[in-house]
Amino acid sequence: MKFLRQIGAVGLLAAALTVAGCAAEDKPPEPVAGAASGAKLITDLSSVSSTPIDPLGTSAVPKRGEGLLHDEGGGSSSPRTFGAEPGLTRQAGSDANPGEERLLNAKAAMFANFSQVILDRIFVQIQLAEREDEISSTKLPTDIKPVVITAIMDKSGKLTELILEQHSGRARIDQMMIAVCKKAIWYRNPPPEALSGNGNYKFTIQCKLTNFASKDEAHWSFFTSLAVGIG
Repeated sequence: MKFLRQIGAVGLLAAALTVAGCAAEDKPPEPVAGAASGAKLITDLSSVSSTPIDPLGTSAVPKRGEGLLHDEGGGSSSPRTFGAEPGLTRQAGSDANPGEERLLNAKAAMFANFSQVILDRIFVQIQLAEREDEISSTKLPTDIKPVVITAIMDKSGKLTELILEQHSGRARIDQMMIAVCKKAIWYRNPPPEALSGNGNYKFTIQCKLTNFASKDEAHWSFFTSLAVGIG
C-alpha cells in the first residue's frame, strides 16, 4: 500500500508540472515597453519605435507637434500637374514603381508649385530608398498605416525640425521616411506668403507604401502614395 501511495504521489506531481508548463506556454507576451502615445520630436533615427502612436485627429492645420492635417479626400482624376483644388491626385513614378501625389489642404493648393517641388523631391528620395535591400526585402502587412511627419522649415528654406505624428507600424519604414525628409525638404527663396503664423513653414507629410510587384518573392517594388499639406 505504501508503494502504491508513492506511485500516486509521483503521478500527481507529474500532472501538476504538466499543467504548469501548459499555463506558462499559454501566458500572453509582455507588452512592449515605451508604448506611450503622442507626437515625437525626432532628434535621432534610433529613437524611432515600431510601437504605433495614436494620431491626434483634427480638422485644422496642426500647430507644431499637435496632430495631423485633415485629409479632404481623394478625387477620381489623376492629372500630371496640380490644380487649385486640394484632394486631387497626380500620377508619379513609373510603370515599374508607380505612385501618386496629393495635396491635403487649401493652402497647399494655393501654393501648388511650391507644394509640387517639395513633393517631387520627397518622391525621388523615397524611390531611391525603396531600392535599398533593407526596404526592398520588406513584405509589408496589408493594414500598414501611413507615416505622418510634421516638418518645420525656417524662413530661408532650411529644414529645422521633424516631428513623427504617426507610425506606420514598421520601424524601418518610419526611419526611411525620416531620412528621406532630411534630404528632400529644403527650398531656395520660398514664398513668404506661405509662412505660418509663427514665421516658419509647416508641412504635414503623409506617405503610405504598399508592395506592388516582385520577381523573386524576396525583393519588392512599391506603390507609393504621398501627400503634403501646408500649415
